[in-house]
Amino acid sequence: MKFTLPQLEALVWVVRLGSFRAAALRLSITQPAISVRLRELEQVVGGALFQRGSYRAQPTVLGRQIAWQAERVLEQAETFEQRMAGATGLAGPIRIGVADTFAMTCGSRLMREIETRHPGVQAELRVDFSVRLDASLRGGDLDIAVLTSPTPDALVQVRPLIDLPLQWVGNPQRLQSLAGTGRRRAHGPADIAHLPIVTNPSPSNLYFSIAEWFQRGGVQPSRLITCNSLGIMARLACDGTGLSLLPVGILREEISDGLLVIVPTLPPIAPHEAAVAFRQDFPGGGIAQLADLIKEIAVDSDLAHYRPTR
Repeated sequence: MKFTLPQLEALVWVVRLGSFRAAALRLSITQPAISVRLRELEQVVGGALFQRGSYRAQPTVLGRQIAWQAERVLEQAETFEQRMAGATGLAGPIRIGVADTFAMTCGSRLMREIETRHPGVQAELRVDFSVRLDASLRGGDLDIAVLTSPTPDALVQVRPLIDLPLQWVGNPQRLQSLAGTGRRRAHGPADIAHLPIVTNPSPSNLYFSIAEWFQRGGVQPSRLITCNSLGIMARLACDGTGLSLLPVGILREEISDGLLVIVPTLPPIAPHEAAVAFRQDFPGGGIAQLADLIKEIAVDSDLAHYRPTR
């Protein structure tokens, strides 16, 4: 008797999820079918793959060894399938989630490149906060996402993209209230707390970065104005509605035209780390090609290269 790919797939998912039932749900088969596949595989390898009587599916030493080898075999099978699929490797509907930052700077190019390189793809684009994209990806409601701070998950592969530097920006006239302390010097949370702050609402990562920065300074901003669009936030800042903390990569025109200026502040705010993450159970290997395309676009964009000096 020889092993089969479905047997190896059953083993890998039971080890990953720690449950026969969870693996059966993931593979859309019955739990008895999982058990049959594993019993057949045990006959092939000549030993037990899981400990008997354990609450969770605990692999034996042999089970761990075979599972590791099975991962490699499935990876090779996926690569082979991708090559056999031809140059495109992708077809049908793909649910793509992107954070606002990426959507504003790279979304149009991504859609054009998908149309050119993967004409069989029907892209379903969702723009949302990274926190929500992360939950949707782990829950299986998205196939791939561009986001910051993804949660580690056995079912999701994460690839780092680029850092997103953040800067406080505002309208030059609105910032005249800082003149008494010298606008050219670095300002702390207490120096700008009296100004309205324009931010994403909770639970966005930008909101938490702002809240943590003021908390470290021992103050609270006098007024928060929340908005779920970075583009509108930038416009509100340009119009003098308030200060905003934004990724500088989306602000080339506003800063070049003098509509916004950077407010030097201390302590610095750590950049957000952008990543592309995708479901490892997506059928075929083409989803990795899409991740490669997203990285290509990101590293070639203003998000990676634009660093204003004023």
